[in-house]
Amino acid sequence: MDKDLLAKSNVSSAVLDVVNAAILVMTSDGQIIHFNKACQKMTGYAFEEVRGKCPWDLFILPEEIEAVKNVFQRLTAGDFPNRHTNYWLTRSGDRRLIEWANTAITDSNGVIAYVIATGIDVTERDRAEKQIAKHQEKLEVLVDERTDALNKANKQLEQMAHRDGLTGIYNHRYLKQALEHEMCRAVRYTRPLSLILCDVDFFKIYNDTYGHVAGDNCLREIANIISTTFNRAADIVGRYGGEEFAIILPDLSDEEVKMLAEGLRKAVWHKNIPYNSSPIADRVTISVGVATIQSDKLFEIASMIEAADRALYDAKQNGRNKVRHCAIVL
Repeated sequence: MDKDLLAKSNVSSAVLDVVNAAILVMTSDGQIIHFNKACQKMTGYAFEEVRGKCPWDLFILPEEIEAVKNVFQRLTAGDFPNRHTNYWLTRSGDRRLIEWANTAITDSNGVIAYVIATGIDVTERDRAEKQIAKHQEKLEVLVDERTDALNKANKQLEQMAHRDGLTGIYNHRYLKQALEHEMCRAVRYTRPLSLILCDVDFFKIYNDTYGHVAGDNCLREIANIISTTFNRAADIVGRYGGEEFAIILPDLSDEEVKMLAEGLRKAVWHKNIPYNSSPIADRVTISVGVATIQSDKLFEIASMIEAADRALYDAKQNGRNKVRHCAIVL
């Protein structure tokens, strides 16, 4: 019967055996009628061992049997999935991934008599692709990690660029940028904007008396008091330079800012940082200048800084450890 079927299909068994690809010829009910040498080499089974049996009874993984049967039923029904891939089990128990190309042979009545499946072992290619995909995934994870690390480093560098190295609060450069931004916002909404400048009284004498380490610690302490006093999300606290600090305060009235400035002066006083050589007290004190503006027109921030500086100068000229306010008229 096998020879008759092969003869009718004009397929030469000798030709099939010299082909490198695995060629499997089956009847319409799935029985193997030809199993070329490439198939035998691939599976470890001789042709006589598989003749008349179905592939799913021999080579197919249990979990793939239904899927393979479904493909075969579609083939014999004329719904032709020309290509499919499934694993084959070898005699030794090894799994080989086979990529199949299928051809149907019909009899004189146009009925499918048997199916020829030509298979290529793509196991190594599949393993290589999976390994490449795995390496690609690891590479993507590594790139993401490095990108996150770089973003964090850039953020830290940006923060460092905006922060004072000694006190950790904002630096002079950032304060000027923030004041420009807050000025534009205040003008847009016609809201008040205030600037406080405060200075540690007789700081040079303090440094000469206690040394620069103590001086640095004193500035850190003052910065901490200022940050604690002005703790709204909108408040911007920074070191303006040397022993001078600045606070930018949006959306507060003159009276509110004066009260806060006086509260800051008292907070430094009550901290009671010893300063025995101070010309005015037995502790560290600060002088405070306040400037407030409300306008619907843009103005030069230099004018606001100058106004706060005049108020600070006035506080120093009037005995220090005081708060003074300078009104800005445009």
